Amino acid sequence: MTPTPTLLRRAAVCLLLAWSPGAVPRPAVAQTAAPDSAAPAQATEPTEPTDDQKIAALNARLLGNPVDGRSWNDLGVLYARRDDFALARDAFINAVQSDPRDGDYHRNLGLAFSRLDEHDLAIREFEAYRRFDQLGSRDFWRLIGGAQARAGLADQARATYREGLAAVGKGGAEYLRLALALNRLAAEADDEPAVREVLKEFTPAAVAFLRDNDESADGWPEAEALLGNRVAMLVDDGKLMETSGLPAEAAKAYKAAYELAPERDDLLPRLVDVHLKAGESMEARVAARLARETQPDRAGTWIATAKVHEQTNRLDDAVDAYKQAFAIDPEFPDLRLAIGNLLMRLGRDKEAAEFLRQGVTSGDTKPEVVYNYAVSQIREGNYHAAIASLRMVVDQRPDMTPAWIALAQSLRVTKQYAAAVEPYRRALEQQPDAKLAYNLGICAQKAGRYAEAVAAYEQALAMDPVMVEARYNLSLTYMDAKRYEDAVASFGLMQELEPDSYRIHYSLGLSYYYLGRWDDALDAYAVAAEQRETRALLNNIGLVYDAKGDKATAQKWYKLAKETDG
Repeated sequence: MTPTPTLLRRAAVCLLLAWSPGAVPRPAVAQTAAPDSAAPAQATEPTEPTDDQKIAALNARLLGNPVDGRSWNDLGVLYARRDDFALARDAFINAVQSDPRDGDYHRNLGLAFSRLDEHDLAIREFEAYRRFDQLGSRDFWRLIGGAQARAGLADQARATYREGLAAVGKGGAEYLRLALALNRLAAEADDEPAVREVLKEFTPAAVAFLRDNDESADGWPEAEALLGNRVAMLVDDGKLMETSGLPAEAAKAYKAAYELAPERDDLLPRLVDVHLKAGESMEARVAARLARETQPDRAGTWIATAKVHEQTNRLDDAVDAYKQAFAIDPEFPDLRLAIGNLLMRLGRDKEAAEFLRQGVTSGDTKPEVVYNYAVSQIREGNYHAAIASLRMVVDQRPDMTPAWIALAQSLRVTKQYAAAVEPYRRALEQQPDAKLAYNLGICAQKAGRYAEAVAAYEQALAMDPVMVEARYNLSLTYMDAKRYEDAVASFGLMQELEPDSYRIHYSLGLSYYYLGRWDDALDAYAVAAEQRETRALLNNIGLVYDAKGDKATAQKWYKLAKETDG
């Protein structure tokens, strides 16, 4: 399988190693932070002297006794606490020279060298720490291996970690820390097969540790990190299988992840989803049912149940299950959207609108939720309310074509024609469609933007040459723009689509009239009259005769027009 960047970048939880002050018992383990970093561990009382006072006292003491190793070491710890690692290094060197057999002095000097990126020297000091340690500490394998890794000696570091794992015994805190260091080493090398092998090998120990201890136990963060890395890797595998069209294989990965981390609410819904996509409806139902029995208080349980109900078209039951999930975790991703979708499918638009409204005013609400809310408003006829929400959606998701279409339609219905032009244009760019182009033309025409209207109608006809209304409106737009020759030509083409049409010949006669072609106008009006005699038509015939200077005939037509009903 192709390595995923998420997996290869995944680093292990890092460890903070405390400096060791003289004559103070040093804990064998350390707390979580940056790998093998140097930071002082302290527990100061309010009445203690300041660090400056301590440094001054130690320097005074060392003037009287320059070979006081404990004082040199304590001075180094204070300098390290200030992140002055050069002075700390020099102090620790003096401590080592005063007492070369004190393991803690070598350990602290090694930490200082590490912080100064002198990794070869750090390795030497950590190995000395291993030889001289008198407290039974077990962290020197991790310190040596970390320094080797930073020195570019990956194979040696791996061998050191493995030696430590064999020596410390399976399952304890240091065992988990060494396993995590091994995991980090493989991840930093972008060695996915090695990462997989390490996680597969050590996850059982992490699971056992978490089962047998509580969060206060030393080693808990490391166990959580190992388990989390393994689960994340399985989820990545599942996602890859899904996008590759292999839902059954994805189900295996999600199932393994869910068994390791059943408390993660996203895993069971993922598992049920891919079971259903793979046609494994029985497996999906069983997984959801078992979750209801063992984890009825988890949102993921009810989301998975709802998905099963949806698949069997039990939509009312699905809504109820989703609502139970919402009661447990109202911030679960996409939950409002899922409930709103179902309610709208059931025709319960008012309920959907009320439900979705809870999240619409939130700044982090997903655009899909706001869009569904707007659609529910449109179905209720609340177009003005929908417009504001749809503007929010297209601002956040300019690639969301249905939102542009809904916004354009809402603006058109509310007669905001000029404002509707841009949303129709954006929708048309993303989804070429004759009907969208036609609607764009209508809005541009009504807004008096004739050039845009002509272009839109021509685009609609290019996609659907027999769209009669697009041809008719294009012809009318030519007339609106006083392009009467173009109007005549366009009406002529329309006769092929709608022969013997009153409206074509009436409009054609009007175009001829404006061109001053009186006889052509009368011919067109005569054909229109064969279909229907209207007051407007008879009056226009009178206007033609008037323009020709035949006032008497014109008056006859005017009189006839007045006598005509309608």
